[in-house]
Formats: sequence, C-alpha cells, structure tokens
Amino acid sequence: MPETPDSAKLTKSHKYDVFICHASEDKESFVRPLAVALVNLGLTVWYDETSLRIGDSLSQSIDKGLAESRFGIAVISQAFIGKSWPERELTGLVAKEVAYGKTIIPVWHGVTRDMVLGFSPTLADKLAIDTSKVSAQDAAIQILREVRPDLYEKIPRNQLERLATGRAAEELQAEIDRIRDDLESTRKELAEFQCPFCQSLLIEQVYVDDWGVRATYACGYESIDSSLERPCPSDPRFPKLEDYELKFLHYPKNTPFEWMCFPSPKTPMARHLKLSSTMGRTQEEAKARVTEEYKRQARKPPLG
Repeated sequence: MPETPDSAKLTKSHKYDVFICHASEDKESFVRPLAVALVNLGLTVWYDETSLRIGDSLSQSIDKGLAESRFGIAVISQAFIGKSWPERELTGLVAKEVAYGKTIIPVWHGVTRDMVLGFSPTLADKLAIDTSKVSAQDAAIQILREVRPDLYEKIPRNQLERLATGRAAEELQAEIDRIRDDLESTRKELAEFQCPFCQSLLIEQVYVDDWGVRATYACGYESIDSSLERPCPSDPRFPKLEDYELKFLHYPKNTPFEWMCFPSPKTPMARHLKLSSTMGRTQEEAKARVTEEYKRQARKPPLG
C-alpha cells in the first residue's frame, strides 16, 4: 500500500506482525496449527492462547493487541459468523483498515462466498485464503508473503515449508542431539587419559614389571592398573597434615642441621602420599619444611 504518514507510523510502532481473529471452536482444526506455523516462519503473532495471561482483562488485552498489530487475520467460519466476540474484533480490524489501508487478511474456513457475503459484503469482496484448498502451513506461507515479503523472498520455498511444518526445528534438534551424543562419546574416550578427580591430562605411562602399567597425571595422581598409588589433590580423601605423626631426630651439635623431621603416616591414604624427611637448624625449622613439602604436594593444579 502507498506509504502515508499514518501507515508509516503504524509500521514503526507495531509490536506484532499479525493478530488472529477467530472463534474458539476453530482452534483445534486450524487456528492453533496456523499460529504455530506463523511463529515458526519468524512472525510475531498475537494469539490468545500465547498472548493472554491469567488475570488479564480480555477486552483491554485484545484491544491492545489489535492496536499493536500490523495485520489482522480473520478466520471466518460458521462458528465465527454470528458470534459477538469475534465480530467485535473484526469491527476493530475494519476500523483499522479504514484508517491505515489494507490490514485485513481473510481466511475462509469451511464457508462459502455466499455465507461470507451474507455476513460481511466487505470481506466477501476480498481475495481470501480458502482452507479447503490449502493446509494451515501453506496458509501461513501465503500470509508471510503478504506480511513480510522481505523474509518470503529471501528464503527458498522448500525451506519455508520445512520451517512452517516444524521439520526444520526437528532436524535442528536432531543435529543438536547428535552433537551432544558425539561430545559425550568423546568425553568418555578422553576420560581414559584424564585424572578421574580433576581431569588433568595423562603425562606418562610406564610398564612396571609384575605390577602392570603405571599412569602418571599432571596433577600428581598415580595409579597402577587402576589401583591408587598417589592421590590427586582434588580427591576428597586426600590426606591432611594431621594424618602424619611428625617424629624428630637430634644430631650432635656443631653440625649444619641438628634436627631431622620424619613424617610417619597414620592413615591408609596418608601412606599413599609419601612426604620426605627434612632437616633444619632447629626443630621448628625442620617441621616448617615438612609443612611446606606437604603444601607443595597438596596444591591443586590450575583449571584448564
């Protein structure tokens, strides 16, 4: 339609591409599939099942929806004709068309031209979409051509059909599921080469006579044929310093280091983490060096 100041304002201020005016009896057979197909095609749709919320004023919400929609789809059926509520919506669409030009898209659903003529001569004179000849998805594509010619012209017809029927979304979901499955499979394959506690990478595998294969990871975790040799710092069972009894040996005076500290494990997990004996000029210094040695081995590797 020619671009007038009023129609330009309408185009710029709209929130919805289309408003669906219909009788509730036609939801299951046509209107709901039409609304879904329109959304799949990328249109913004005012449709009572998705646009109304609990507590909303019906009349105010519908009036607002009409005002904020560029086009109105009038699904004319036997249930529609003679009902006051859809007729009220239609009156609003007609008023809008008088003010802004072509805004009504008529859809004939199980009615003849004579039936529409008896209901509304104005609507009977308009070229309509006849649902006896097209599906809801095909009707949605025709409406897209009228409402958003920019989208219609850019997308091939076969792609439009896949979008309207939901096949494109199903294919996308299937591809997402496939990628997720592939990632899970890869994760399981990588798990063999990662620490089971912190996912640090395997850095060495060495065959140990009569024992099996010793696997060493970047975090310090070690195992022989899956049996624990040295715990990972991220293992919740990793021993605490209190799990060692610190014993001391005093050497004769006038030696560089008079004290040696022996960390003796008190728990099974502590026996898997061997702490070295340390020397010091004093007992406290020897103990402090054991503490530093423990902290070094208990330090968790950086993430990533």
